Amino acid sequence: MKTSTTSIATTSADSFNPDTGFADSMMSEAPPPIEVVPMDPIYLHTQRELDEIFREMTPHFEGRETEQNWLARDKSTLKLRRITKGNALSEFHGAFISGVKSLLDGILKVANSLRTTMSTNGCQLIQELARTLGSAMDPWTEILLQNFIKMCAATKNIAAQNGNTTVDTIFSNVSYNSRLLQHVSFASQDKNVQPRIFSSGWLKTLIKKHRSHIEHSGGLELVEKTLKKGLADANPKVREGSRAAYWMFAQAWPQRGEAYVCITDVCINTN
Repeated sequence: MKTSTTSIATTSADSFNPDTGFADSMMSEAPPPIEVVPMDPIYLHTQRELDEIFREMTPHFEGRETEQNWLARDKSTLKLRRITKGNALSEFHGAFISGVKSLLDGILKVANSLRTTMSTNGCQLIQELARTLGSAMDPWTEILLQNFIKMCAATKNIAAQNGNTTVDTIFSNVSYNSRLLQHVSFASQDKNVQPRIFSSGWLKTLIKKHRSHIEHSGGLELVEKTLKKGLADANPKVREGSRAAYWMFAQAWPQRGEAYVCITDVCINTN
């Protein structure tokens, strides 16, 4: 039996790593609380009432963010969050889905705003929609992941953390397809350290939520490739997260996990 070793952490490498300080700050800064203002549900009596709300909001989300429209956008986003907590989805499902879809580009503009509070409201709306809509959000998954994984590379820590939480919430609630795992794999190879740090958490979420789908769709090879990439990363925070993801992988698929014997900071492939 041949053995090969891959070092995944050395003191000398860490001390000269330019990503280390920024990665530490990324891991230590907590995201803002989910509820920053009271979010009483809004209950609607008719579909016509819901349609009218969406029609009134549409002009606020058109074009670029300006001093004239940003406040209306923010208030509309908060109102949508309250509507999401009410009866709209259960009683007016089709109209609610259609209305949110019509405003999706505008909601993404809000989430990407440079105004921190407004951006956070946009991210929280997407998180709440993911939890509420579940698989009904599947048609939007690709554009959402593209946007929020990109946000994870933001230099502003709160924006990056918001992006991370939003991506993880999407992974937790939408239906599985191979593209989800590919997004994690690409993030694990990103030139920016934040997506690489976050990718191991997303991988854990996919294993936890979609284990059987990963196994039966040929995704295990990509999971292993992603893990190997993270375990050998130059950044210690990336390696730390990848080790945690490895142990979940080993628990989910013991036979494959046994191919790796992890001793402190060295992972030995026994195949």
